[in-house]
Amino acid sequence: MGNLYKDKLSGSRIGIVFGAFAPCHIGHLEVILKAKKENDGCVVIVCGEDGDCGEPFGLDVYRRFRYMRELFADDNQIYVVMAAGQGIPQKETEWESWLEIINLKIADSLQHSDAQKIWYTGKTMQAEALEKKSTDEVHLVDTSLYPVSGLNIRNDALRYFNAIALPFRRAFTKKVLVLGAPSGGKTTLVKDLAKLYSCPYSFEYSRQYQEESNVNDFELDGMDYQRLVTGQFQLNRDTIADPASQGMAILDTDVMVTKVYARLGAEDADYAITPEEYAIVEQSANAFIARQLWDLILVVPPTLKYVDDGYRNMEFSEDAFLTTIHEMMLEEIERSGNLDKVVMLDAKGIGEKDEFSYYARYKQAKEAIDELMGHKQYNSDN
Repeated sequence: MGNLYKDKLSGSRIGIVFGAFAPCHIGHLEVILKAKKENDGCVVIVCGEDGDCGEPFGLDVYRRFRYMRELFADDNQIYVVMAAGQGIPQKETEWESWLEIINLKIADSLQHSDAQKIWYTGKTMQAEALEKKSTDEVHLVDTSLYPVSGLNIRNDALRYFNAIALPFRRAFTKKVLVLGAPSGGKTTLVKDLAKLYSCPYSFEYSRQYQEESNVNDFELDGMDYQRLVTGQFQLNRDTIADPASQGMAILDTDVMVTKVYARLGAEDADYAITPEEYAIVEQSANAFIARQLWDLILVVPPTLKYVDDGYRNMEFSEDAFLTTIHEMMLEEIERSGNLDKVVMLDAKGIGEKDEFSYYARYKQAKEAIDELMGHKQYNSDN
């Protein structure tokens, strides 16, 4: 694997930094930047093997390599390479064979084969092993200013969230999905929760798409739904990766919902999408759904009050139809293997002020999110 649009490193002195980077954090960055600034450039080697410590978090070695390359995409003095199948040696006897492979990776990153290599590490054991097994210069970097490790983050990511390098944060961001039948207060709930928790949130992509394309529900065909599937997935992905995230993102709708509406349309002759087109949309949607990982799914059941927002067809206001949509969404959630992540927002409001249970459901959503995030309940009497 190479670095897109980057020349190999030139110069007579090249810093070398290696690690699992599961995830990359501020301590790693201190070592990498020191190696770059003290030399003509730095080769960063992402090490890993099948089943290593990153995989339970969706961070296999290839994903970590991708994120590291993304992190340094604008820095021509840093060249990122991957050493797949090469974990970091844990025994002294493993270093010689490991260095043979790693040195080939380094040589392929340099314009001049005679460049001096200077190894940088923040771990004493690694520095001592390199000094014994290599003739290269070795620097042990003091990282005590940043007392954090990959293990710390994997065990308690929210506590150390700000120490995680930006591209890697998306793997540790808590993802809260909000689903519900049309015009039941879902979008308002998402916006209110995002304000409360100061977190990024997404919107229902089809709303924007239909407004920009000036098409209504009846006119959406198979190609439109393909765009909606891709657009909703990408919008949610971008929201999860928002640099403003402090460990949580709230997503209004996902590909499962788009699939439900496409299926409803394909079963009704009044809609443009055909059963044949739906079969294609379904395959695409299922591929995206399989890639979506949720920590919490808040489901808003059909409300007693339908609000005509001018977006969905009024046909959707019928109680039986709302119930059908609700049940189809639950079927999709179960099919995706996420039923255990569901909290049904079915709390009932008290009195006329909360006749339609909007506030009761808001409080129920807050309780579920606070439990997910490990927040302590605030005492209003203090």
